[in-house]
Amino acid sequence: MMGPLATLFFLLLFSGTTVLGHGHHKPRKQCDSLVYQDVVRSEPTPLFTNTASFNGKLIYQYDSDSERAVPEPGWDNVENWTQTSQIQKQRGDFAVENLQEIMNVKQDTSGSHVLSGSYGCRLCQNDDTEGFWSYDYDGKPFIEFDKEKPAWIPKDPEAVIIKQKWEEDPGAVYRAKSYLEETCIEELKKYRDYKKAN
Repeated sequence: MMGPLATLFFLLLFSGTTVLGHGHHKPRKQCDSLVYQDVVRSEPTPLFTNTASFNGKLIYQYDSDSERAVPEPGWDNVENWTQTSQIQKQRGDFAVENLQEIMNVKQDTSGSHVLSGSYGCRLCQNDDTEGFWSYDYDGKPFIEFDKEKPAWIPKDPEAVIIKQKWEEDPGAVYRAKSYLEETCIEELKKYRDYKKAN
């Protein structure tokens, strides 16, 4: 999992003026952000965790030991948490398979290894949107999604094999693009409107 400094850096990286503000004025929120983070580790037994944050504040946490997505106070009624738990269980199973595959490709058969993913979107006041999706393996950049191409871009020699697998289905990259540009933005608006009303 990312340490506090790395998390702060990550938030700064993707939030532009949101966190930094302007000079001495009170920072003006120009963009809303929705960020999901996945972490899957191989040992002692495979463990998958997923969190979602709206504007840097945690919405829920899921882990594969409990198989439950647990909302933070104030977010209790924004989702059907049973359904969210089921979706994350499926995603967790897939993430464990991905980690196993990367370990095989890298011939990292011993020791504990970690695959961490970060994905989400931003919506700014002028209706500009951004989407991002990337994975690190053992703390180093592994592969990231370029939604303009759309394609997975390897950041590591062995990631080429994973890219080929993820792009076997020609529609997969378009589904990822559509997720970042449409579904994620809809989710962001839902969380934003819920926060305003509660």
